Amino acid sequence: MRIEKHQMIAGLPAKDARRFMREAAGFIIRPRTVIEVLGFSQSDARQLLHKMQNEGLLAVREDYWLATARGHALAMATAARPLRRATAQRLIEEIVERARVINGDNEFAYRVQRLVVFGSFLAGAERPNDVDIGCCLVARFDGEKQRVVEDERRKKKGWFTNTSECAVWPKMEVLKKLKSRSRGLSVQEIGSLGMENIDHRVVFSD
Repeated sequence: MRIEKHQMIAGLPAKDARRFMREAAGFIIRPRTVIEVLGFSQSDARQLLHKMQNEGLLAVREDYWLATARGHALAMATAARPLRRATAQRLIEEIVERARVINGDNEFAYRVQRLVVFGSFLAGAERPNDVDIGCCLVARFDGEKQRVVEDERRKKKGWFTNTSECAVWPKMEVLKKLKSRSRGLSVQEIGSLGMENIDHRVVFSD
């Protein structure tokens, strides 16, 4: 996904909407999330969540919201110029190599089982806005060993903005390592995307 300089999303400047989704996607979202990230009042926060829900960025549950595939895409959206296909292909090759490195490092609690490419690059765009990568992660160990390693990864990180981030950190750090701050690369966990309904191509399988 690509956002424009003067674009508005759910009544917010696109960059502010993206900033919120970058902080919130992957976690349980409530009005206080909006208050903490954007400084809204309680009533304005709830209104924003309903607007984001109406635009397909969030899905409501009993008393909270979760980011949808579109919401995750916004979190990874770029305001940069579109990529050349050669650059996009290089980004795919580089993330595949990083997946191999991660899988060979037993310090990580999760390994990469599969990477798939989808979106504008797969559709054949000559100048894709970014490269959308879906990632399937699996636990590296079983039982108590997995729990111990996950706790070690949290201790190494040291601090978290909230308990939700702490809970998902062992997976999140792998996703961050895969992305490696690459401009034009969007990395999302496949479980949140529903890939059975999205055209995709496997680029890495282990």
